[in-house]
Amino acid sequence: MMRRSLGIRHLVCGSCNGCEHELNTLVSSYYDVTQEGWDFVASPRHADVVTVTGPMTESMREAADATVAAVPKPFIVVAVGDCAAGDGPWSGASCAGTGAGVELNAAATIRGCPPTPDAMKDGLREAARKLSEY
Repeated sequence: MMRRSLGIRHLVCGSCNGCEHELNTLVSSYYDVTQEGWDFVASPRHADVVTVTGPMTESMREAADATVAAVPKPFIVVAVGDCAAGDGPWSGASCAGTGAGVELNAAATIRGCPPTPDAMKDGLREAARKLSEY
């Protein structure tokens, strides 16, 4: 159990929305991450963790950089899914970058296409542990 709450700001950087669908289940009554003190926040100024999905399309690069710049320190970026890790189905496409997590220097990666909600919970727990070390 964490000692403090964890604000999560999510960025969609050109994904197919499979990862977002699985992320949404984390607030369902079955997974209910609010019991762990986690909450998805609307403003980057309230975030401790920034989750990113997708290969980082050109149209999202500036918005992603601005969002990460607005998050108070210390914070951690978590790449969710294979596309954000840089080797999903869009890897190498001319319309996509190297992966949102790669381009934003993610400190943690949750693998899968898409990752399961249980894998996401485990990955976010690991991110919280890394964050507590800062």
